[in-house]
Amino acid sequence: MRNSERAARRLLAIIGAAFVCLTLLGCSTNRLAYTHAPTLVYYWLDSYFDFDGPQSYAFKQSLQELQAWHRKQELPQLAELLKNLQPAATREISSDQVCSVWDFVRQRLQAPATQLAPALAQLATSLKPAQMLHIDAEFKKRNQKWREEWLERSPAERLERRSQQVVERSEQFYGRLEPGQREMIRTHMAASGYDANMLQKEMLRRQQDSLQTLARVRNGQLPAAAAQAELSGLFDRATASPDAASRQYHDAITQSACAAVAAVHNSSTVVQKAHLVKTLQTYEADARALMQAP
Repeated sequence: MRNSERAARRLLAIIGAAFVCLTLLGCSTNRLAYTHAPTLVYYWLDSYFDFDGPQSYAFKQSLQELQAWHRKQELPQLAELLKNLQPAATREISSDQVCSVWDFVRQRLQAPATQLAPALAQLATSLKPAQMLHIDAEFKKRNQKWREEWLERSPAERLERRSQQVVERSEQFYGRLEPGQREMIRTHMAASGYDANMLQKEMLRRQQDSLQTLARVRNGQLPAAAAQAELSGLFDRATASPDAASRQYHDAITQSACAAVAAVHNSSTVVQKAHLVKTLQTYEADARALMQAP
C-alpha cells in the first residue's frame, strides 16, 4: 500500500522508506534485500553526498547500527501489521481503514530517519563545500529527469503512466487484474486531482530546505542537540509541509488514493483475495525471519 508516485524523492526521509520498502512493500527478494539494506541505502545516499573516506566509514557503521535497531524495534510491528491485515483481506474495506493503515506505515517510514538523526547531524557537520555543491547538482540532475518524465508529458501520457504504476503495484498483491478493474483504477487516477506542478513546487521546497538545513549544521557552531533538532525539524517539514496549499493537496491526494485502494480491493474476486492473503503471509514470514539476528 505504498504511495507509488513519491514524486518528491526526499533526500533524508528515503532512509526510512528504503528499510520499510525492503521489508513490507513488495520487494521481490525481501530477505536478501534486507540483509544488504545498509549497503543499498549507503550507495543511495552516497550518490547525493559523495562521502569521503572517514565519512564513509562512520556512516556505514551507523547504518549497520540502524539495521540492528530496526530489526529489534520495527520489524515486530510490521510483522504484526501484516498478520492483522490477513483476516481483513477477505472482507470489504473502507477508505478510512486504508488511510488508517497508511498512517501507520507513514509513521514507520519516519522512525528510522529519526533514529539516524544523530549520525546525520554528525555527517552534516563534516560536509565540505564541494559536497554541498554535489548535493545541489544531484538535485538538479534528478529534477531534470522528473520534469522529462512528468511535466514534459501530455496529461493523457501522465494519466496512463500513473494508472499503469498502480495496476502493477496492485497485481503484486492480487495477481492479474481484470479489464474492469484496470478501468476502475484509470477512472480513480483521472479524478484524483493529481497536479504535477504542485508536486514539483513541494519537491523544490524540500530540496532547498535540505540544503539550507545542512548549511546551518555544517558550520559546526551548533551543539550536538541543536544539530539533531535541525535534522528532526527537516524530517517533520518533509512529512507535513509548512506550505498550507501543499498540505491540503497532500491530504486530498492521500484520501483519493485510499478510496482507490478500497475500490480495487472491494472489486477483487475470491481468487484475488486468496492471492492477497498468501502475499501478506509471505511478507509476514519474511519479516519474522528477518527479526532474528543474521
